[in-house]
Amino acid sequence: MAALPQQAVMGSGGLGAYAPHNDLFVKQTRRGCIQELLGCEAKTEFKIATKSQQQMDLMYALEESNFCVRLFFPQIRPWTIQVTEGPGTPGGPPISNHERLCGLMPAPCKCCCFQEVIHKDPTGVPIGSTKEMFNFCPVPKFQVLRPDGTPEYLVSMPTCVAGMCVNIFAEGLCNCRVPIYVYPPDATSFTPENKIGNITKVWRGLGTEMFTDADSFEVEFPPGAGPDSKARLVGTVFLLNQLFFEKAQ
Repeated sequence: MAALPQQAVMGSGGLGAYAPHNDLFVKQTRRGCIQELLGCEAKTEFKIATKSQQQMDLMYALEESNFCVRLFFPQIRPWTIQVTEGPGTPGGPPISNHERLCGLMPAPCKCCCFQEVIHKDPTGVPIGSTKEMFNFCPVPKFQVLRPDGTPEYLVSMPTCVAGMCVNIFAEGLCNCRVPIYVYPPDATSFTPENKIGNITKVWRGLGTEMFTDADSFEVEFPPGAGPDSKARLVGTVFLLNQLFFEKAQ
């Protein structure tokens, strides 16, 4: 089957660019490798395709943040990331904006300074947020919230042992996949069977994994998710990448 031309798989512009896609493949680039080798955190850059056509980039995203903050507080730094249309290059029409606030790293029984990302449309109007939940268990959980503050999804790694441990076998054995699942907002059991979507980190090769921060994520949207919901989940990917997968080289 011939690949569809790029214009056929894009939406109507703005948040509508997310509309045709039931899944996305979010690829962090090797941008700033020299900075990373010197111990500095480079601006994060992403190219976004679909799972079935991972080399045909449809969207582009670049972090804007302060160099000193990236240097001294890499995992908790505030940033803004704009997602734009285009074949993996900057300058295209804006799709969505995501603003991360400064907060402390996730921890059990934390009572303040929660992790949060505010999601906005291309004009800057808020369309919801993703916020760390208060949690007694050591497995962090996040709420994806609509613009009115009502919960839309829960995002968590699959758990076992009464929710106290991550189920490292949820995606199978020896495949180097790190699952983070999307659950209904009222979920109380975080098993693979209860998920309605997923955000899974996938292996990119020995050299990339060892010497860079360049991670990739398969994102499968919940059934019935609209463009706003998909934008919120894409912004959630950016937060999860920074918190759990970026590292000082």
